[in-house]
Amino acid sequence: MLTVSNRSPEHGLTACVSLGATNASKTINHASHEGKWRLVFVGPMDETSISPTKIAGV
Repeated sequence: MLTVSNRSPEHGLTACVSLGATNASKTINHASHEGKWRLVFVGPMDETSISPTKIAGV
């Protein structure tokens, strides 16, 4: 399990980066934000009441 100050493992994720319809998602990887803090929300693949666009709107 990762805790604060641990390096994240190599990964590639599709992330919600904007509320705009044309550029709402972007593929990010372990090197795309090198040296910066990241917060990753991981949820179930089924339909839930909280979508990435709702999280981004907070």
